[in-house]
Parts: sequence; C-alpha cells; structure tokens
Amino acid sequence: MSEQQRYRVLKRLASGGMAEVFVAESAGIEGFKKQVAIKRVLPQLSQKKQFIEMFLDEARLSAHLSHSNVVSVFDIGVGDGTYFIVMEFVDGADLKAVMEHHKKIDRPVPVEVAVFIAAKICQGLAYAHELENLEGEPLKIVHRDITPANVLITKYGEVKIVDFGLAKASSQLAESDAGVIKGKFGYLAPETVLEQGVDHRVDIFALGIILWEMLAGRRLFLGDTDFATVKLVREANIPALSKINAAVSRELEQIIGRALARDQGTRYHSARDFGRDLTRLLFKLGRAVNEDDVAKTVRAAMGVPHHAVDGTQKIADLIDLMLLEFKSLTKDGGGTTPGLSIFPEPMSDRAHASDATELGGLADALEGPDDPLPTEESGVAGWFRGLVR
Repeated sequence: MSEQQRYRVLKRLASGGMAEVFVAESAGIEGFKKQVAIKRVLPQLSQKKQFIEMFLDEARLSAHLSHSNVVSVFDIGVGDGTYFIVMEFVDGADLKAVMEHHKKIDRPVPVEVAVFIAAKICQGLAYAHELENLEGEPLKIVHRDITPANVLITKYGEVKIVDFGLAKASSQLAESDAGVIKGKFGYLAPETVLEQGVDHRVDIFALGIILWEMLAGRRLFLGDTDFATVKLVREANIPALSKINAAVSRELEQIIGRALARDQGTRYHSARDFGRDLTRLLFKLGRAVNEDDVAKTVRAAMGVPHHAVDGTQKIADLIDLMLLEFKSLTKDGGGTTPGLSIFPEPMSDRAHASDATELGGLADALEGPDDPLPTEESGVAGWFRGLVR
C-alpha cells in the first residue's frame, strides 16, 4: 500500500522564526477531502541537527496523544531536505485572541466560561501527564509551555491544547540543554525560574495563571522588561482576584490560589484534581454553561484581526491552488526515507526567519515579538542564577 498522500495548500496561516504553518486539504480516493494543518521547519534550520531532533521529538511525542482536548498529529514527512508535521486543523481562535478581544471591549471573560475552559484544559493535561506506553510505563509528559496561544478553541467551543514542542518526556531523544529555560517568561513556574526540579506541576501553575488572567482581564506576571517579569515569577505574589473582579467568589479564588501556590508541595498534585474542583464549583454556582457559550466568545474573537501576515508578501497567491506531495517519514537502517518534493524553491526563497536555538513548536509560528523565548546560558539562565544568589 502506498504511503503517498496529496495535499493542496489553501493558505499560509502563520510564519515565525522557526516554522511556518499552512492550512491544507488532503485529497484521497473517491473525492475524499479533509482540512489539515501543516507545520514546516524553515529550510535554513533543517541543517541544524539539534533543532531537527527536537522537531522529531515533538512529532513522536504527539503521535502518542489521542484526546478530545489535545490537537491530534497525523503524520510526519520530509522533502527537499526539510521536515513537516501534519496535524489536526482547528477552525477557530486561540485563547490569546479570546482574551485580547475581551480586553479590547474592557470586559473580563465571564466566570462560568473561564472556569469551563480551564476545566477542559485540565482534562487534556491530566491525560498527557498520566499517559503510559504500550508496556504500561508512564511517559512522564510535561508540556512546559502552557500559554493562551497554545490553547486552541474551535468555533463550536471545543478546547484543545497544542504544541508539545517544549514537552519533556522520558521518551525524548534530544536532551534539554543545561541553562536553557523552557517556556514563555510570564507563564513560568517559580521552580523553573529558580532552576529547581520540574515536573507536571509547572503546567498546573501555568494554567492557574491563565485562569487568573481570564478573570482579571490583565496579565499576572508582566514587567517592563523580561528581567522584571522573571523577578515577578520568582516572587509569585498573587493579587486578590475578588478586588479586581467582584464576580469571582471566595471559593474560586481559593482554587486558583492553590493552583498558583509558590510551593510545589501545596499546589494541586494533579491536573485531574484541579479540574475536578473547577467542575464542582460550576455546579455550586448553578450557572449553566457548555460549548455553545464558549463558541459565542470564540466567534466574537474571530472578528478581531489576529496573527496577520505581511500584506506585501504574495506567497499565499503562489501556493493557493498548488498540489503538494507527501511521504511518511520512516526509519530504515538508522536512516530516514527520502520524501518527495513538498514545497517548490520559490517558497524557500521567500521565507524569512531569524536563527534560533530550539524549536518551540506551533506557538513559535503564532506568537508575536512580545513573547520572546529564553535562549542561551549567557542570557536568561544567567539572570536566574543571579537571582538565586
């Protein structure tokens, strides 16, 4: 049976310093068609061995994940010396766009909607954190980059976590570099900043930040500089939500406070426990909420210009009706099976990217310059060691 599939690129969704993301349509027999998202490593980064190892780690890890609250990865391919991942296309908006929309209209996300979204994220995280391989051994997956941009919500209100590019799992091939801090500054946990042991509770802390921000209508840890933001994370002082949003009950504030506990030992031990408390709270509040309510919020946010591509680039016109050929990446004697040509040379010529030390996954293509990634030991990690001293 042939492994070859054909994809027709519809448009470029986003482009960043490490990868490009396209919306494509798969073509099968008897008129079968399905929309997918294709994330392609920028050609100039395909020669970097460590970078590609991290990209392959993301693909292999994502292949284990199959849950309604996690974006599915279908396959990985190679062609013209560059790698790409084929994944589920989420027709909607990311949580960052939803939060920006509510900030624009000067109104926080409704309590019941915010809690519902957070509870769904908890379900996806609990699944990933508890996942085992076929031998029953825990994979020990930690996402390490839970941010609003990495939570996608369909226009029907389905909540999905994306981008396990920074995830740490026992099955990973690429080792984490000493001194490299994973994740966006404002969504790090204190133990990450202090270079202490990292486990699944960093994801719980990050989700606590997101829920706090949805209800407060502003960022929790955001200084004038990256260094100032790092200091705020290290101190982890959490302003009282009830003084910012009168609709936040004391019980909800206590739940969020436990998720944001500076001490790992007093924080929620599992995302499942965190989500269970959020769901119980919704029943106590007596406020009916479901995906339809989330969908209304998402559709409103979809009207806000978001992740715009430079209008001077005509790349979308070049690829709009293009048929692409794809071949699955397979292991054969320690090597990889060469793929077919997937992108023409003009695409590579038009790609713009800055050099980078690691792959942050899909969010790096979607994140703007206001959310920089930590890089080398001489930079961010040096700050952390200075703070510890």
